[in-house]
Amino acid sequence: MVLSPVLALAPAAASPHGAMHLTLLQAVLLGLLQGFSELFPVSSLGHIILIKAVAHWHFNSNNKNFLSFVVALHLATAAALLIYFWKDWKKIILAYLGSISRRKFVYDQTSKFAWLLVAGTVIVGVVGLVFQKKFRLFFDNPRYLWMVAGFLILNGGVMWLGDILKRRSERRAAAEQQKKAEDLSFPAATAVGACQTFALFPGISRSGAAIVGGILAGLSYEEACRFAFMLATPVIAAAGLLKVPALFKPEARSILNLTIPAALAAGVAAYFSTRFLMKYFETKRLLPFAIYCVIAGTVSLVVLYA
Repeated sequence: MVLSPVLALAPAAASPHGAMHLTLLQAVLLGLLQGFSELFPVSSLGHIILIKAVAHWHFNSNNKNFLSFVVALHLATAAALLIYFWKDWKKIILAYLGSISRRKFVYDQTSKFAWLLVAGTVIVGVVGLVFQKKFRLFFDNPRYLWMVAGFLILNGGVMWLGDILKRRSERRAAAEQQKKAEDLSFPAATAVGACQTFALFPGISRSGAAIVGGILAGLSYEEACRFAFMLATPVIAAAGLLKVPALFKPEARSILNLTIPAALAAGVAAYFSTRFLMKYFETKRLLPFAIYCVIAGTVSLVVLYA
């Protein structure tokens, strides 16, 4: 993995009493990793699990304080997305209010987009609430690290295939104008949003799955990226907000010196990742990320099991 030599500079000893034992350097690096990899189509959870194993980090991710730490990183990532897309979200909030006052769901393109986001969020929200904890406990087991690396390789393969299919569709319909996200049908938006559920498997990227779903639904790369990030904002925020009480428990105060700088790092990384990717997908494709995931997953398998 690219970051493993850096991470290995900050070893942490396991605690027989279940203490978290996370150093400041590790905390900040985890914040940066969350901010970048949550939005880059490379799987944040897959990277965190694999890097922890490859770099021989022994902090206790089952410690209650670690939950507070993760909540803060998610909220910071969601805040960065909200700031970047604030103009869009203002229009969307007004559209929801307009739908209530007019007693009509769709009355213009903005209101349609607002409810497309709801359609794209419902399935991943329900599935995430029901299965996320079970999936995470399963993949916390070191015996299944090879599966996490395998899913990372699969993530690269799916993006590669999505790129190929998109190129073919563009050649067949070169004269047609590509859809904007607002042009999607409600079933199509639901299907694109549902693609995010595959991110329950560590190594499968939430943003990557949604972008592939978007381009296969006829969106341009830029529009697919925009729709994926708009869909991700409530999903990531909800994942954090559901656990907000954990941030205010007395025991969480003991790790404020780790949580605050890590959350700031995650927020800054997420904002600039969003800014970069929105510009990147104006002209470029998923292929470089696909190649990276295949290489990173393969290297992880070699390092872990050689």
